[in-house]
Amino acid sequence: MKHEKNILITGASGLLGSSLRVRLDGLGVVTGVAHSTPGERLVPVDLREANALEALLKEAKPDVVVHSAAYRDPDFCEDHRDEAFRLNVAPVEQFCELLPESVPLLFISSDYVFDGEAAPYSEEDERHPVNEYGRLKVKAEDLVLQRATGSVLRIPLLIGAGPTWETSGFIYKTLAKIQDPTPSSLDDAGIRFPTWTEDVADVAAHILGIEGSGIYHYSSLEGGTKYRWALELADLAGLSMEHISPDREGSPTRAVRPGNTQLAVDKIRRTGLNRFTRFREVARSVLEGFA
Repeated sequence: MKHEKNILITGASGLLGSSLRVRLDGLGVVTGVAHSTPGERLVPVDLREANALEALLKEAKPDVVVHSAAYRDPDFCEDHRDEAFRLNVAPVEQFCELLPESVPLLFISSDYVFDGEAAPYSEEDERHPVNEYGRLKVKAEDLVLQRATGSVLRIPLLIGAGPTWETSGFIYKTLAKIQDPTPSSLDDAGIRFPTWTEDVADVAAHILGIEGSGIYHYSSLEGGTKYRWALELADLAGLSMEHISPDREGSPTRAVRPGNTQLAVDKIRRTGLNRFTRFREVARSVLEGFA
């Protein structure tokens, strides 16, 4: 009888983790790990605690690990560097130490490893992060890439449907701002490439299926500012944007944001993957799902 692969997914209650659980479910026996928002069919584990992570690996005996858990707010990472290291790097160190070399470790990284000065970026381009979040991703990447079966998937801003409307990330937050009649502004300087979590989950399955190693980039093909994406959402929802002005200087944040970190996708395309869902299609799907 053929052994079904045990697939361990961290951050499994998050926007991306939820999509990963659904997509990878048919590839083996999935164990989803969550901490801050555990739910049904999720194992509650605090990955910042070394003993808890070691016990998890002994119990789950994974044949594959997809590591997506992280503090994703660059401002939080900038202000809480030691704490950010505990989740964004320390568990990666432990995975690399405890997992047999034969076990594939797919690490979800970020376009924020780049400074945004020379887009589009290929997998071979030098990394120059401009904030602590990006620097921690670089450290974690270096650990994973020392493994023969280690792979890094760099992705940009994620969009998609969360378990609830309020957990639906960028789309929810942007529409909430549009619906607030208070005059305000939105960043119209930094270029972002909002990418569907379901597309990313499909890419993760693809990489595991081809037994890929090394670095892969995946991103939507449409770039625009937060103000531009808000215009699209307002149009879809039939809302006015008259009270929101474009901020062409860039909104101030505690952590520096790179200007344009477009990821080149030629490498992943050469492996046979050609799924790139347009922003408007994703947004319509999310809005209809919570109508």
